[in-house]
Amino acid sequence: MIDLGKVRALVIAPHPDDEIFGCGGIIHRIKREGGKVYVMYVTVGTAMDFSAKGISTADERISEIEKVADYLDFDDFDIALSGDKYHLKLDTTPQGELVHAIERGSKLALHKIEPNLVLTTSNHDYNQDHRAVFKATVTALRPASLKQKSYQSMLATYELPYHAWNTAETLSSSSLYVKLEEADLNAKIEALQLYQSQLKQADSPLSVHGVKTMASYRGLQCGAMAAETFWLKRLAIL
Repeated sequence: MIDLGKVRALVIAPHPDDEIFGCGGIIHRIKREGGKVYVMYVTVGTAMDFSAKGISTADERISEIEKVADYLDFDDFDIALSGDKYHLKLDTTPQGELVHAIERGSKLALHKIEPNLVLTTSNHDYNQDHRAVFKATVTALRPASLKQKSYQSMLATYELPYHAWNTAETLSSSSLYVKLEEADLNAKIEALQLYQSQLKQADSPLSVHGVKTMASYRGLQCGAMAAETFWLKRLAIL
């Protein structure tokens, strides 16, 4: 059994809102049980999108990050590679630059905060930034002598509501379920509603309705009213 009160979690979010869609419930639960949560946003920028305005600016999204971080009481957050040079272009960013940001470059890098749980995006995500971040995260967490670098004993990828549409022929069954109490799910929904520039209408997976439906479905798979699911990439019992 994992004691969430002893967890130092680093959530790696390619863009703001990924951390809430994928991990908002466990973030709240970890904080509720006394653990620590740090969020590294890899990139933030201005981009065209499928919203009523048709565009979201970097300043708008940074303001939303600050509100979400305050609401969920993140222990800290950082934007590792800010600006339009990187936003939606992480697949063309040198992998060494991404790895360095995760491993040493960010103020929340592995070398600095030494988390024991890392949550990142999936290699099967259709978003090119998400796949690039996954690969960089795996490289940054490569095993080495504990005299040389810290070791993260648990790595998992999180689920986003649209993952039924993916780059894999088939997806393996979830290997980790985290039960969400009503307070955890409510906090996730409240945090999502702070991302007004990104939240979609109810017929989209990236909506409050989509998130509630997914949480209920995953809950049914583990005997809970609601849950989030993850795919374990590493679990070391030391």
